[in-house]
Amino acid sequence: MALLAAARLRFTEVGFAGTSLDDVAAIAGTTKGAVYHHFKDKKALFRAVYVEVSRQLIAAVATSTIAGGSPGEVALHAFLIHAGEPACQRVLFTDGPVVLGAAECRAIDTEHSQGLLNRLIEHQVAPDLLASAGSETLAKMLLAVFVESAHIIASSAEPEPAMAGIKTVLNRMIVALSVPPQDPRGT
Repeated sequence: MALLAAARLRFTEVGFAGTSLDDVAAIAGTTKGAVYHHFKDKKALFRAVYVEVSRQLIAAVATSTIAGGSPGEVALHAFLIHAGEPACQRVLFTDGPVVLGAAECRAIDTEHSQGLLNRLIEHQVAPDLLASAGSETLAKMLLAVFVESAHIIASSAEPEPAMAGIKTVLNRMIVALSVPPQDPRGT
């Protein structure tokens, strides 16, 4: 849809506050009335863009062809790469929580990522941890960690070093979740 593409472009370039519905209509080659025909207001249009960007981020992670590492490490690497794209940074991690609120953003992100995270967790997490917490709880916890990591990178004055440090920590976390606990008796 031309309106969503135009809105995504403007929200990515100048943010929610800098975007007017007149701008979106002009880029889409339509009228402001046409925008209102499809969307109640600018916030509703932003929400539609947020949903699209969130869905595309998760699809990019799910179909990633990055080589090396466990499925969890590959997904993490793909997430950090794609979450660094301008639309993700601005729409999902900068403006989204302010415009939509953290709870609504979390609900949208969970809707699009729950299946992928559940599959990764069931494939990678140590059985005892999976049994004690359950895949849905672990998926929500990991999503929160990944999203907060992306927020840190988005707000960093030096995103490259921030991403490198976060990737190191998250890789260790994934490895720790994968390893069954050691028997204190050494057996």
